[in-house]
Amino acid sequence: MPEFPGWFFEKTPFEKGTSLGVKIRSKVVEEKTPFQFIEVYDTEDLGRMLVLDGVIQLTEFDEFSYHEMFVHVPMMSHPDPKSVLVVGGGDGGMVRELVKYSCLERIDMCEIDGGVVELSKRYLPFTSSGLSDPRVRVFLEDGAVFIGNHPGEYDLILVDSSDPIGPAEVLYKRPFYEGIKSALKPGGAALCQCETIFFYLPLIKSFIQAINDLYPVLQYMNTLVPTYPSGMIGQLVCSLGPDFSQPIREPAPDIQETLRYYTPQVHRAAFHLPCFAARELAL
Repeated sequence: MPEFPGWFFEKTPFEKGTSLGVKIRSKVVEEKTPFQFIEVYDTEDLGRMLVLDGVIQLTEFDEFSYHEMFVHVPMMSHPDPKSVLVVGGGDGGMVRELVKYSCLERIDMCEIDGGVVELSKRYLPFTSSGLSDPRVRVFLEDGAVFIGNHPGEYDLILVDSSDPIGPAEVLYKRPFYEGIKSALKPGGAALCQCETIFFYLPLIKSFIQAINDLYPVLQYMNTLVPTYPSGMIGQLVCSLGPDFSQPIREPAPDIQETLRYYTPQVHRAAFHLPCFAARELAL
């Protein structure tokens, strides 16, 4: 790839000959952990940016859409959520949204790479602010092992994984989703990062087929995130009961006024897929 001084270009093997370029002001920090290479940048127009192994994980500019939909869709769909597990999510964005709910008694986060957590606390305060809530417990462990040791404990499990390479690869395997099912309480549900329909539709289809018999309800939703491949990201609902496509309540006014993306109308619309994807996935 040609060099363009002052620009960061995402390096990923998945995107069919495309790459996202972001103009940067400076590199804030870099760290090689036992699991991956972490970088934080100050960008020209997108605020702080977190990069893992050359792949953009979030920017200050648009992270809110991803984190809000990942949290408020399940919180508005489950009849009585009390306990939540976040797998991955070391930047803290999921937790930031979860701590807005006083009904939650237990918020656990299991992140394999403590380096992500510590660097986020230091350099990404806009996502990590909720990690100090007294209900939050952070476990620096392999998520797949962790869920196997906690059967029947969670109403909701949110899998905020990176792409299916490196340390996150195990999070796209059937045994992990068998473990999720066992870690859910009766009537519980999981929401899992599941790539974009424009670049990864065959992968998404084959993955859904591989776990189709595990859950009575499987649903796929889309969220707009400009700095993700194709400008959107998908999430897969794996539910033992709740239908996530129709909210059963609305956020309380004090929560809604903090939101920048989620509304009940956007919630419903997220489950209406374009024709090409709806035909292939047939959910």
